[in-house]
Amino acid sequence: MRMLLTSVLVLGSVLLLADAWALASQQTAAPGPQPQPQKGADEQAPAAPVPTPDEPPALAEDVELVPMDEEEVAAKVVTVQLVGGASISAPLLRRSSEGVVLDLGHDAVVVPRKRIISIDEGAVADIEQDEDDLRTHDVFITGRLPAAPVADLVRRHGDSVVMVRTSGGLGSGFFISKDGHIITNYHVIENETRIGITVFERTGHGYARREFRNVRILSIQPLRDLALLQLLPKDLEDFTPEPLVITEGDEVTQGDLVFAIGAPLGLERTVTQGVVSSTTRTLGHLRFIQTDASINPGNSGGPLFNARGEVVGVVCAGYTFFQGLAFGIPASDLLDFLRNRNAFLYDPTQPNSGVRYLDPPYLPDRGKPAEDESPSVEGRGEAEPERS
Repeated sequence: MRMLLTSVLVLGSVLLLADAWALASQQTAAPGPQPQPQKGADEQAPAAPVPTPDEPPALAEDVELVPMDEEEVAAKVVTVQLVGGASISAPLLRRSSEGVVLDLGHDAVVVPRKRIISIDEGAVADIEQDEDDLRTHDVFITGRLPAAPVADLVRRHGDSVVMVRTSGGLGSGFFISKDGHIITNYHVIENETRIGITVFERTGHGYARREFRNVRILSIQPLRDLALLQLLPKDLEDFTPEPLVITEGDEVTQGDLVFAIGAPLGLERTVTQGVVSSTTRTLGHLRFIQTDASINPGNSGGPLFNARGEVVGVVCAGYTFFQGLAFGIPASDLLDFLRNRNAFLYDPTQPNSGVRYLDPPYLPDRGKPAEDESPSVEGRGEAEPERS
């Protein structure tokens, strides 16, 4: 009996030793945090920060941090409006006077400043120029405006577009100064002396028409198809026009967004939008801006805007039977005409200035001339096509 009890005790001790050996082996394979030696109160090290789900993990010690200068901005999602109508929404990595750097996730893209219209999102990186950059000249304004959606630009600048009426038809025009100076096409007022314009004033109940008659002709440039008009002083006593801003410096490039406001076929305040098809289209040895914006009779003389609401051209021609084929006079030629307008002053004393000679009344010969008679020199032959 005593021998049996001794065997049981020995067997139990062996089993306990085996379990302890197995537990020690597991601890050796996956060691846990080891206790650190206790330091004194003055040598106690701060506890290591524990990253939270909202914070990025700490950088490794061998990663060199590049300091950001005062013009740089920490990563923040912004929307960059580009020239041409496109936009990019991405974190902003860097901003400088030359442009911005955006994080696309798989790559970083550098956007030059001259291709940026605006940057949306608070006060970050507003590289647009403000109204202080506008330059007021004697009869026109140049400069750079802040960008906005086309709908906002139409509401902001549409009141400056007018309808030009003559006895021979109608066209469009736009104010360039608070003194009532108006730009239109020469062919809109060609051979006319009495010119009227229609403006559309914004009221609390919509828009109201207002007619101005006997507008003055100041300068004309038939070769470039430009004319400068002005309201009479008495018309400015209770009316102050809002002038448009003419772009200066870099003009539009191929593919840029443009839109026109005018009165095609007498339909006032009509807005059409397109892109610049070409900036080097030459017609009759003159350069034009080609666009696919819809241009129809009545649009002539109206402004062609860019995505900032600046006038980049004067609408002058379009093909009625071909869609997406229209032309405008570049702003550089408009500025040259305005700066040298004294060379193109209108002279009302000249017999060929604004005088239209109508054809005399003509009654076709109802009879048949004799065989030995020839048609008279007064036009008793075949009738010419009727003039429109």
